[in-house]
Amino acid sequence: MKKIILLFAIVLFGTTSHAKIVNLSLPQNLSKHSSISLLTCGSGNEYYLSFGHTAVRICDTAQGFDLVYNFGVFDFDTPNLYLKFALGNLDYMIDVLSYKRFIRSYENEGRSIVEQKLNMNYEERNKLFYLIKELDTDENRYYKYDFFRNNCATRARDAINTCLDSSFIAPETDYSENMTYRELIYPYSNDKLLWWRLGCDILLGMRCDKPIPTAEYMFLPFEFQNQIDSSSLVTATTELLPENRTPNSDSVSPIIVFWALFVLAVVFTFIEFRKKVSFRWFDVILFLLAGIIGLVIVFLWFVSSHWCTKVNLTILWLSPLFLLCIPYLGKASKYIIYIMMASLVLALINFVVRLQVYNAAALPIILTLVARLTACYGRIKRKTNQLG
Repeated sequence: MKKIILLFAIVLFGTTSHAKIVNLSLPQNLSKHSSISLLTCGSGNEYYLSFGHTAVRICDTAQGFDLVYNFGVFDFDTPNLYLKFALGNLDYMIDVLSYKRFIRSYENEGRSIVEQKLNMNYEERNKLFYLIKELDTDENRYYKYDFFRNNCATRARDAINTCLDSSFIAPETDYSENMTYRELIYPYSNDKLLWWRLGCDILLGMRCDKPIPTAEYMFLPFEFQNQIDSSSLVTATTELLPENRTPNSDSVSPIIVFWALFVLAVVFTFIEFRKKVSFRWFDVILFLLAGIIGLVIVFLWFVSSHWCTKVNLTILWLSPLFLLCIPYLGKASKYIIYIMMASLVLALINFVVRLQVYNAAALPIILTLVARLTACYGRIKRKTNQLG
């Protein structure tokens, strides 16, 4: 069960795990014949692999080594691993693999690799070599991972930028028309991964709907690749591996599924009012799921330190208060229903004002909840009338 929870977390937040860290004895300086490249790895079939991966290759065949450094790696043997991840306190680290081993691992997965050789002079290459060696020590190896602001691509970007005599990142004073984090990750959840897009939209908060500078786009490996490709930082681009994977089949759209659920909820509500029969079992399942997801949202907002899950207006339509509306677990108060109805109305208003972007599948879910809360209220009124 723990492994299932961790896999779900990995998929949602894009973490990666590689082989055991290799400790090597490296020279103090690079030779004049050394080179440094940026490696951009293609998408995989799983959602957390769809964003690709960024790594830094340092090649110095004159001194007998060719290494690839990866950020965004965690250790499965970390004590209290699952609790630390849930709280946002799990340490991530840098690891190093031989170039041949790195290539072989992606070849086995059928994923592409593109190499961009960086236009760095000897002093700049040595600066980056020193910095990465320093980062790959016991004192500095660990850091707090953040998918949007501190991942494999942003760490490589910042390390390279720090070591250049002239920064390749141009300052941006006005970025109000730029894209948001949520908009940037949407293309990676195509027709084969629509359910993961819904899951991410549910868990990501308002912070992901603010326009960001174009330099921040580089949290995505392919954006990083594209931005430096158009600069003078890249001297040559080579495809080391072509993509050779079998894509997933298209998934059923959650929009279709939840509109069908809404129609079913409306039919049940109509029958309940006309025939005076009860579909409480439907409400138990619906409100239980909404309440449990609401508890997760509350935890990620108020307890964990995950930056991207704060101030989440999804709480307006997936709330722990739905647990109080469940039949068989206690008589649902009409005042709780009033509160939940008002909350759902606010959620519908948000579709217009867009303080936070909701997934398109949220609309039929909200309307389904409205329909069944209406049925629940009617049930209470009938019982009140009978007692009166």
